[in-house]
Amino acid sequence: MLILVFTSMLSCNLDDGNTLPIPETTLADNIISDPELSSLAAALERVNFISTFQGSTKYTILAPTNSAFSNFLSAKGYATLNDVPLEDLTQLLLNHVILGQVDSTPLVNLQRNYLQTLADGPDIGSKLSLYFDAVNGLIFNGISTVTQADLLAANGIMHKVNAVIELPTIATFVANDLNFETLKTALDLAAPFSDITDAIEESGPYTLFAPIEHAFENLLATNNDWEMISDLDETFLAQVLEHHVVNGNFRLSEISFGSSLPTLEGDEITFQNNDGNLEITDGSGNEGSIVGIQDIQASNGVIHGLVNNVLLPDLMN
Repeated sequence: MLILVFTSMLSCNLDDGNTLPIPETTLADNIISDPELSSLAAALERVNFISTFQGSTKYTILAPTNSAFSNFLSAKGYATLNDVPLEDLTQLLLNHVILGQVDSTPLVNLQRNYLQTLADGPDIGSKLSLYFDAVNGLIFNGISTVTQADLLAANGIMHKVNAVIELPTIATFVANDLNFETLKTALDLAAPFSDITDAIEESGPYTLFAPIEHAFENLLATNNDWEMISDLDETFLAQVLEHHVVNGNFRLSEISFGSSLPTLEGDEITFQNNDGNLEITDGSGNEGSIVGIQDIQASNGVIHGLVNNVLLPDLMN
């Protein structure tokens, strides 16, 4: 699985092929002139973003329709857009903007992956990730579907969406990325015995080292009484899951090789360099757990995923 940090990898330069004419109107012009996007236009005006999308820098805008904004305001208990706190509205809108021009074709070809928006993460300089699933339609963060794609402008491209994309939490990505399906099941099972499920949804920041699906299969294979994740003792499962989470938003660049961090369970995990990859030694001393993808940034923390082993605490102490 490839994490897309630079959206220019997905950019489609339509000028080179001369296949489609590039409009003279800007993204801002197109939004203002579209009756279906009057709420978006009003929101952009309120945070002084209109001029940003009249310039020469290319952007991709995921444009919520009026009905999408209406549903969002109703769900949040706001009467109008003016009731949304200005900074909240600013970050919400930035979560719909990607630097560079990204049309729908490469997303459909990749099927599932991550992009990076301009919304701020919990640390200075960090930007929020955006999960897309293009297997059956193009859906962002599991809630917002593209209803009209590839609306070109002189300075980028716009895709209309049917729901406002709220700032994602760690739980948002765990719930929607199929690579975390068994992890999600495990978290649900452990919820009555641990605060970890609520924590990754409501508080933070945290760093989650998320095992890949076959890591759980390997764990089940170590005990003849375990056929599925629900066969594990819930208290043991809760301790194991807490051993995958540390306090703080530790992006890959902030993890030093040879260093250790205490987990929410209590035992430390240690980090080493394995041919340029991040390798983890768990609390039981098991080595060789390699992180496959890094820096999936949520509003309340970061995920380093596709870890090839389940990390085990030292339960003998």
